[in-house]
Amino acid sequence: MAGNAASIFWLEEYSGKSLTPVGSKRKAKSKKLEFNGWGSKPLIEFLESIGKDTTEKISQHDVSDIIGKYINDNNLTNPAKKKRVLCDERLYSIFGRKTISRIKVYDLLETHYLENQDAWDDDFFFSSEEENLGEEKKCLRLEKKTYQKKRGFETPKSCFAAIIPENIKLVYLKKSLVLDLSKDFGSFEAKVVDSFVRIKSDPNNFLQKNSHQLVLVKGMKKVSGNNDVNEDILLQVSNFVKDVRIAMLSEDDFSQEECEDLHQRMKKGLLKRPTVAELEAKARALHEDITKHWLAAELTLLPKLIDRANEKGWRREYPF
Repeated sequence: MAGNAASIFWLEEYSGKSLTPVGSKRKAKSKKLEFNGWGSKPLIEFLESIGKDTTEKISQHDVSDIIGKYINDNNLTNPAKKKRVLCDERLYSIFGRKTISRIKVYDLLETHYLENQDAWDDDFFFSSEEENLGEEKKCLRLEKKTYQKKRGFETPKSCFAAIIPENIKLVYLKKSLVLDLSKDFGSFEAKVVDSFVRIKSDPNNFLQKNSHQLVLVKGMKKVSGNNDVNEDILLQVSNFVKDVRIAMLSEDDFSQEECEDLHQRMKKGLLKRPTVAELEAKARALHEDITKHWLAAELTLLPKLIDRANEKGWRREYPF
């Protein structure tokens, strides 16, 4: 993975002509939206078709709620996957997809607002959802205003990397891995800073819906103590006033909702958005450590799984 890091990063979408990423032979066609006042023509037509007055601008948040109610009223939730929406003709005209993730409705509406078009000329935004990767054969549509091909498609290093689980897990550190890295204090700071860790959310922050949140490690400091790395090393993390001890870090994987929350905080400018080059460099630096840590955990778990399988087989053979 580390040897081919440039090809594994998903990018944020960009305005202009469409290009496909490394390894994909399928061409993605882009269709420029037409606008009718404050919103795109498909969005305005949808709202008017369900009786909404579009004379005055309707906020992105309110439109998201309107679509949510429309989904419920028309039973468009996928019975097998409750977080998926089966788009009817009206929703397809807006999103251009047969299915969408319900939690992505708000983000997908961003392109349908005229006020956002200038921003779309400057940044990359992720256009395809994680759950749609199979249907689209993992072909990520990239829209770019101007780009010259050199030896095929080269990843634009200066554009922003998409804040999705596939990218974040490459630079996500669990508590036990941070403890392992702390054994070599000389390289500890270089590896941990600019990585992501998971901590409990501030209970006094009523805007935080998730029990845990992903945070970016911005720095660290060592304090005098009793030679316990859990207490002696403090991490300085984003969106958190107090320094964080290693013991406060989570050992579990992060959720899709927590990753989405991280994305929203970056879009609001609450913390720095990493570029492809920055994320790639950090992923390369951590790849060997993350891989070894994962293998060690799997080897530890393997005997337990074997014993469990043997016990189930024994119970079937000798039922009481």
